[in-house]
Amino acid sequence: MTGRLGTLRGVGDPAAHTALVIVGICAGAGVLGITGTVFWVGIWGLGTPRDRAAANQLLRLTAVLLGGRVRGRREYPWYRRPAQYGAIEGELGELEYDLQLMPRNAEYCAGAAMLQIRSPQGRALAGGGPGLRVFTPERVWHWPDLADPGSLADYVRQAAAAAAAGEMP
Repeated sequence: MTGRLGTLRGVGDPAAHTALVIVGICAGAGVLGITGTVFWVGIWGLGTPRDRAAANQLLRLTAVLLGGRVRGRREYPWYRRPAQYGAIEGELGELEYDLQLMPRNAEYCAGAAMLQIRSPQGRALAGGGPGLRVFTPERVWHWPDLADPGSLADYVRQAAAAAAAGEMP
């Protein structure tokens, strides 16, 4: 240090300045690369319009087999809206159900179908509560590779019967 205010060694060094510029450029390129990757993965997770159309067609066919009603995702309030596809609502015996497809980029059970079963009378189902949420096992049904409407409808019927009997599906 010299003088009253002092000077630090290396501040005026051109090699140190060049190294800082290179590190800054590399860090900026890394941030841009990571941001681009995250953006691309998000777009990939949404699926193509043909993918969404195929999933909604599958839901319509499954609803016919179950005797349920397909609701488009925009028919739900924003805070209950399914991520990508519509959903099926209906009744099996004395139980009500909602069936939704999980998106491929979901953190939990990606590509599975989520089945929510409720007892309108408040009767306890399997697990002790008036409602039950289950996901299709990957070996039974999975979107899009094992996407059969008949298999999905059978699973919903079997899960509802098991829940009504007090057993876990």
